[in-house]
Amino acid sequence: MDNPNIGDDSLTNLTKLFTRFSWDKKLSDLTEEEIKATVIIMQFSKKVEEDEQYNKQELDRLLLKYVHGKDETEPTDNELPF
Repeated sequence: MDNPNIGDDSLTNLTKLFTRFSWDKKLSDLTEEEIKATVIIMQFSKKVEEDEQYNKQELDRLLLKYVHGKDETEPTDNELPF
């Protein structure tokens, strides 16, 4: 079984971790220890903004969508609605 590695990107490391947990397990079924392990893996993995496969525009779009709840079609504070 492949283990997460320091310096690998977070998606690769999470794939390895979830393979250990079982892909059939729901997030709500994770134990406290498994949740802590997931957070630790994310923290020591290569930062996503340093990964060449992602661009800043895409990361900003995901941040707005999933953290701030804004859709691409919604005008920003700097945009006029007409």
